[in-house]
Amino acid sequence: IDPKNATVTLENGGTFKGDIVIGADGVHSLARSKLPFAKDIKPFSSGKNAFRFLIKRQDALEDPETRSLAMVYSSVDMWDSDEKRVVIYPCANNELLNFVCIHPDSMSTINTSSDWNQEASKEALLEVFKEFNPQVLKMLAKADPYTLRVWPLLDMETLPTWVDDRLAIIGDAAHPFLPYRASGGAMAIEDSVSLAVMLSHDVTREEIPERLKLYEKARHNRASTVQQMTRDSSKPQSVETSQLFILNFAQYIANTPQWKQ
Repeated sequence: IDPKNATVTLENGGTFKGDIVIGADGVHSLARSKLPFAKDIKPFSSGKNAFRFLIKRQDALEDPETRSLAMVYSSVDMWDSDEKRVVIYPCANNELLNFVCIHPDSMSTINTSSDWNQEASKEALLEVFKEFNPQVLKMLAKADPYTLRVWPLLDMETLPTWVDDRLAIIGDAAHPFLPYRASGGAMAIEDSVSLAVMLSHDVTREEIPERLKLYEKARHNRASTVQQMTRDSSKPQSVETSQLFILNFAQYIANTPQWKQ
């Protein structure tokens, strides 16, 4: 990747040239390594992994022992211990339930050479959460082996810059999020909208580097702030802490110019 000339050269020697290169290439971003002061910044384990899987809501409704956990549509249910968390929320028009089961990374095995889409066993899932409420365990036992995976939860130091000349990074390439506030996808969409505003049709090729600096200025503080809120949310929350978080977030929104309306 050549930020100055906005070119990308493939392993087979083929080269693509454009007006801009946008690195939306995830937490292990190659584009990020081409930014000044960022090439040595790497993602690292947060100390937690997460089992993830889907089940049909109807399967939970048809079981008298789990029916009460599936009756309320569009709700998010959460169970916490000091080091573990089970989160259940609906998707696919409330027809499926998505499970995120967070736990210390020492309790599940990750292939370090490939940390994406790794299969996990139901036995391992149930062993890790064996001390949880029996009703929750009954729900976990319904895990679909086809969708059951284990993921490392990665974090990264805040980057000093997201842009260089005609290269910009967005989403997890710029700011990987822990999953505690469901903010990663939202922040990537906001990055994209911001880029679309900065790179309107009347922008010339020569103006692109300055426009990318405006994109970074518009996004860096907000994304970094929400990222830190997500880290704070990784800890078990008392009622008082949750109320304080809501108050602090409301104050942040009230004092952020683009949100005042």
